[in-house]
Amino acid sequence: MEENFNNLNSSTILFGNGDLPTHPLTKNIIKNAKTIICVDGGANKLVKFDRKPDYIIGDLDSLSNEHDFTDCKTIKLPNQSKNDLEKALDWCLENQYNKVTLIGFSGLRDDHNLASLLLLKTYAKKISLTIITNYSTIHCKNGKNYFDSKIGQVISIIALNRHTKISTEGLKYKIEKNRFSSPGNGISNVATSTKIMIESNDWVWIFLNHI
Repeated sequence: MEENFNNLNSSTILFGNGDLPTHPLTKNIIKNAKTIICVDGGANKLVKFDRKPDYIIGDLDSLSNEHDFTDCKTIKLPNQSKNDLEKALDWCLENQYNKVTLIGFSGLRDDHNLASLLLLKTYAKKISLTIITNYSTIHCKNGKNYFDSKIGQVISIIALNRHTKISTEGLKYKIEKNRFSSPGNGISNVATSTKIMIESNDWVWIFLNHI
């Protein structure tokens, strides 16, 4: 199935307790979001952007100043077999939020960063997800997908399976049904067009680094 990713504005955001967003792109998305779901202590950081969450989800062990959020719906999910992001994604699925942008899920702890990337892949089959950090926009996709880009933008592709065949258009180093012999083979390609195409027969992480 072909998909086009030509509008990064998202009506639904999952907001985490990682690095505080500083890039103008993330600030704009936060400003214009229709629904913001904070994952536990992420609520304490969201208020720095003059927004309050519509929902706060998690075991609530890192939420402080709870009196500041009395007008928000709090959903306590104590299941310790899943982390708060997993619980929030499950809740989004149950409540038919099928396109979600994740902000605030990078930085600070490296184990959390890796878990977020792996969860991006796990849930990509069920829900349209994008992670936006202070440095890049991250997708996990398979099939043929088109992305808006800027000429000179650094684009990286990481295959989760070394047998994955990958093809691209609009990149400096064109790839035609190639397999990456190393996870580093797809790092630091460069966009030569304002729209790029990436096609793969298995899941790949796609990093569109901010300019």
